[in-house]
Amino acid sequence: MGEQVLALFGHGVPLDHPLLAGLAVRDLTRVFTPEPEASRIAPMLEPFLDPFVRSFLFALERGLPNVAAVVIWRQGPGALHAYRYAQELRRLGLLPDGPPLLLWNTARGDSEAARTFDAAQVARLKEALTGLPRGAVLDRFGPLAALEQLQSEGQISGAEAQRRRLDARASGHAVDTAQGGPTNGPRLALAGAPLGNAVLQEWLDRQGALVLDLTGIDAPEGDLETLLRERRIEHLVWQVDPHDDLHGWRRPGVARLCEALGIRFTDLGFLPAWPQPSDLAGDLR
Repeated sequence: MGEQVLALFGHGVPLDHPLLAGLAVRDLTRVFTPEPEASRIAPMLEPFLDPFVRSFLFALERGLPNVAAVVIWRQGPGALHAYRYAQELRRLGLLPDGPPLLLWNTARGDSEAARTFDAAQVARLKEALTGLPRGAVLDRFGPLAALEQLQSEGQISGAEAQRRRLDARASGHAVDTAQGGPTNGPRLALAGAPLGNAVLQEWLDRQGALVLDLTGIDAPEGDLETLLRERRIEHLVWQVDPHDDLHGWRRPGVARLCEALGIRFTDLGFLPAWPQPSDLAGDLR
């Protein structure tokens, strides 16, 4: 496709926004990029830096040859760090020249001032993306809703649903809605910090039916109590990244809610953003 791709970074970046309609987009947020050999920037990255930000910065260091521009969704956790680190590392000459980095701010309000601010941001970005061709508008919402329905009914494994959502974001295609297979066991929910692969979901699939995944990409939105009741959750599993400074604040409230609803609650503690099988031992207790 040449230099026609728009790369995105930031948890929750809205692919269905009119600004992105018809563009060839690739969401890099959860795509793992290993540290390059003899990395020039690795010594500059503090150990506490968000792992998704680290991966994104390594992607910039390796180069994005087919990307015309990178839009960073300001509302995503760690996104502002990604933007500031990338700009400073480029200024220092530690990152190679690459596509322009565009910060997408939003006020997320319903006041006239917020709407004016958001409109100005969109207009600025639209002008910056003028040179990118636009094709047919892809229906993302319909397939995502169909996949969510399959998972809520226990008709697809949690790992397969996670892989499909990740693949769709990384490729820019609509999510695959092919039939999976029926699941068995206790109805499980997974909550906490975002995950970049399906290893934890695979572990849970061997122990029950993961019918609600709130750590996944394009996770269902809504009131947690309502979701737990509607999905008839029997057991909620919680985890966060070792460097988490955001999602863990919700843990006490989620645990109390589960107790009030008679839902079993298990805290796995710290897991990497891209867990490996060796990070998980035994079964749920």
